[in-house]
Amino acid sequence: MTGRYTNNIQAAILYEGGDEIYPSLHLNAFRKAMLERQLPLNVVQEDRHFVLMRGPGEFQILVTYFPRPADAAVFAPTLGSAATTLLVPDARERVRRHTAHVLVEVHHGVLGGVTDNPDIAGFFSQIGMQRPGATLREFNMRVEILGEVCRHLLKLQPASAIHWTQSNMLIAGEQFAAFLDQPQPSMLTVHPKLFAGEPLQGFNEQPAGLLTLGGADYIGREVYVAPAPIPWIDLYDAALAFIRVAIQPNGYIVPDDETFGPENGDYSYRVRHLPAEQHPIGMREPCYALTLRFSRQHSYTTMEHETRTLVPGGMRSVAASVEPDRDKRRELIADWEQKERTAKSVGNSLQLYRKGEGGSDEPPAGSPPRFGGGFNRRTAVFGRKH
Repeated sequence: MTGRYTNNIQAAILYEGGDEIYPSLHLNAFRKAMLERQLPLNVVQEDRHFVLMRGPGEFQILVTYFPRPADAAVFAPTLGSAATTLLVPDARERVRRHTAHVLVEVHHGVLGGVTDNPDIAGFFSQIGMQRPGATLREFNMRVEILGEVCRHLLKLQPASAIHWTQSNMLIAGEQFAAFLDQPQPSMLTVHPKLFAGEPLQGFNEQPAGLLTLGGADYIGREVYVAPAPIPWIDLYDAALAFIRVAIQPNGYIVPDDETFGPENGDYSYRVRHLPAEQHPIGMREPCYALTLRFSRQHSYTTMEHETRTLVPGGMRSVAASVEPDRDKRRELIADWEQKERTAKSVGNSLQLYRKGEGGSDEPPAGSPPRFGGGFNRRTAVFGRKH
């Protein structure tokens, strides 16, 4: 599993009036703080409103002050997001009122954001070279350092809003520190793009679904969560949990057609690895798709989950009944045992369930999914203990 690891990540800090910013002077305290953390930064170029700093491993930080508003068109996508409206109800006014801005950029390598171009990235792959900064550790470093530059500048002068371009999140200036202090990934780096689903009979909650923007930086694909009649923030938390299981030490992507949820069984999602042509909302790129099957908190249960029965011993106890060929049966058990070891290595468990009897394999329109009888080889992978 390899992430996209966007190299050139930026943040635009929007100001409503206030004093001019002199980046080289005003970031001396930031450079001192980084030196104490064993990250020496040398100023290699500067003028009145600009500074370029360079650190180990060709790590570079560019900070530029513009005594004018940023291009309003840049904000159109984030202002059109329901998440932005919910988190910053007056976002449009904040963008309209700003009179100056600072653009902060961080990247690895002398080519900077050029390496984020798919053609350039493909060229690096063809010649057997790794793109600069193309590791999870270096991506996390860029996120952290970009945030710390912004934090130092906000101490100097309050801002109206911060536009974090990697995830297209627009964050109120007074809330930005709280976003930074969350363990990543969080809503700082993974934007939930919300959309409405069809109403379900018997549920008051309007079904909502989401598609992440930024999840691919961690796991190579965005995460789609199908609409369900529970609060959207719970669907989003499940998407983040799916990403975190993958990026922790010895982590893994939950396999296709298996299930995912916390070990205490509070919720369960079916996981699909969908190719570009099967993207649920036509984005024409591969994605990981999660569909809620059970939520204890919200009293939501699909027929598939409701009628399932735990199979003691997992695949070892039923392999003979699902695979008559002895060699293939051994392969089936070996595959199960490998998945079981992988799950245990990150504090998870692997369980096998038998489907309930009766019912169509496809859900009728407007109703929760219902799956038919017979033996189900789908396994349940549960998340890390909390």
